[in-house]
Amino acid sequence: MTILAVGLTDMGSKRTHNEDALLCDAAAGLFIVADGMGGRSAGETASKAVITLIPLILQEKLARYEHPTPETIVAALHETLCELSQDLYQQSQSLPEVRGLGSTVAILLFQDQFAYIACAGDSRVYVLRQNQLLQITEDQTIAAALIRTGHLSPETAKVHPLSHALEEYIGKEEELHPGIWKNTVQKDDRWLLCSDGLTKGLSEHQLLTLLLQPSPPGDICKALISTAKQQDGTDNITAIVVDIVNL
Repeated sequence: MTILAVGLTDMGSKRTHNEDALLCDAAAGLFIVADGMGGRSAGETASKAVITLIPLILQEKLARYEHPTPETIVAALHETLCELSQDLYQQSQSLPEVRGLGSTVAILLFQDQFAYIACAGDSRVYVLRQNQLLQITEDQTIAAALIRTGHLSPETAKVHPLSHALEEYIGKEEELHPGIWKNTVQKDDRWLLCSDGLTKGLSEHQLLTLLLQPSPPGDICKALISTAKQQDGTDNITAIVVDIVNL
């Protein structure tokens, strides 16, 4: 599989520091976006821990198998996120300066012609395939849960006070329930991982229009972030664009 990928992050227009972090490792086929939260430096600490520790824990778990199957890869992702979440919570309880830290996470892993997608929180993974944009992940927020149960409309959810209140995130006290999906990979797929700072500033139509541009991933990333910053910019903004050149 030949992959071209670029990831960029921007502080946004209103923030004084960046609590987003990303990992863009085309050689390993692993891509991560994390959006940290918590007082003082806790958010930055959490998101950096997520992008640093997930590759290490995941590699250790996959190394147990000579030939990992889709089932074992899904299980390894689940175990990795749940263990990391508990570890971060325990650390936050012992260090007052980072008490209450946490982070969303969105993961894209390519292995043997399949894409494995995982998330906790409201960072997202999309795929542009045959001119159609599909959101693979489901937001794990209170507002999104209310939409799924029919108690809230998508339009109302955008301005709802709980629109970004997270049900799941790395570092929560309770057991984590990450979302995990397996998807096929096709030549000319264009994948996007992003923090909610990007989707706050761009509609689905704008996302589609920008991703359809016949430009390399780096140019697409810059266009996505600059447009989102111009139209909103209230949050940190992070995007990774991944092109599948050949299988």
